[in-house]
Amino acid sequence: MNIGVLAASSSWHFQDLQRSAAQRHQIISVSFEDLWTELGNGAPDFRGGSVELRTLDRLIIRTMPGGSLQQIIFRMNLLSRLERAGLRIVNAPRTIEIAVDKYLSLSMLSQAGIAIPPTMVAESLPAALKSFEALGGDVVYKPIFGGMGTGIMRLTDGRAAESFFQSQIEQGQIIYLQKFIDHGDWDVRILVVGDKTFSIKRQREGHWLTNIAQGAIGSPHRATDQEIALARKSAEVTGCEIAGVDLFYDQTSNLPMVCDVNAAPGWKGTASVLNVDIAKAMIDVVAGTGAESGL
Repeated sequence: MNIGVLAASSSWHFQDLQRSAAQRHQIISVSFEDLWTELGNGAPDFRGGSVELRTLDRLIIRTMPGGSLQQIIFRMNLLSRLERAGLRIVNAPRTIEIAVDKYLSLSMLSQAGIAIPPTMVAESLPAALKSFEALGGDVVYKPIFGGMGTGIMRLTDGRAAESFFQSQIEQGQIIYLQKFIDHGDWDVRILVVGDKTFSIKRQREGHWLTNIAQGAIGSPHRATDQEIALARKSAEVTGCEIAGVDLFYDQTSNLPMVCDVNAAPGWKGTASVLNVDIAKAMIDVVAGTGAESGL
């Protein structure tokens, strides 16, 4: 089977997929920057550089790099049209659109009855300041698009928050705020891969930001039935066949909350901590059908 991966050929994740699939499938790197299409001469032509994308058996969306509004809209529209032309894409383009948008994904989780941190989203400075106060004056700011803990800040001072909000608004950014929840400086990452789950605990002593990319330490975690149910429901609500679900416990109420669903999750840290071949599980899901993957 020919499986395209939207990722740089030099990336660890692409090379891990190649390693795992070496004897079974051909894994081909495709760059977002090389996507192009031709219309008006019969059937649409979809290419990623020299690769005719319709000749692929599967396509994995491994990452979604930053870009202008036009670039991002074009990429997603092309992938959606390619999916309509019959190519199985994992995760599906609409799923990527949902999960990459923190407001959209968490609003869907909340509507489905999944506990999330109290969250407010604003565009103007007055609304942002009202949100800051309404959330108790101790908030976590997150870029509405982003991952690996990049750009996340905790704000507890009103004047500093006002200055920061103003600078972000001037740059055209949305102010996405969550009430700071004391979670004991640890959380749980559950990787949902078809009918399999892989769980680790991430802890960073003395710091609330628990992404491994930001210095947290991972250790094996035996997920409870409740945690697995939360992760699976979160993946189902956002439409993910493969998902990285992050949850933590409010130290006051001991209530588990889902804080993020990633539709293009990394697995290097999880694979290293658990010493398992997660890439193989991913290839099995991608090469199979939705029913066979368990979602």
